[in-house]
Amino acid sequence: MDNWTLVRFLHIVALAFFVGGQLVLVVAIVPAVRRAGDDELMLAVARRFGVGSLVAILVLVATGAAMASHFGRWHDSVLQVKLMLVVLVGVLIVFHTTSPTSRALSMLVFLGSLAIVWLGVELAH
Repeated sequence: MDNWTLVRFLHIVALAFFVGGQLVLVVAIVPAVRRAGDDELMLAVARRFGVGSLVAILVLVATGAAMASHFGRWHDSVLQVKLMLVVLVGVLIVFHTTSPTSRALSMLVFLGSLAIVWLGVELAH
């Protein structure tokens, strides 16, 4: 195994945590907690996921930048679109932290994250 396999592995694990966690929140946790009417629990879950997401985002940025440099992809138009979406999702996340009950922001972050994954798969070819 070379170092770049490890870098890609870390990138994929961080991606799985961030996007997979969003999927679990959207499909299972948020509906169940809302049905139970336990706002305190939802806040605790959101905080824990937020901390893990911050770590995942830092790993994604570090490994993504390293791979873009190593593989000479900085001028790739697909990467440029992906980076624009990353910035947009980052801005949406900031807004979502100030409006945590906004379903529209939650869905925009989730859909933007899925689009970023799609472009990442496209770059991997």
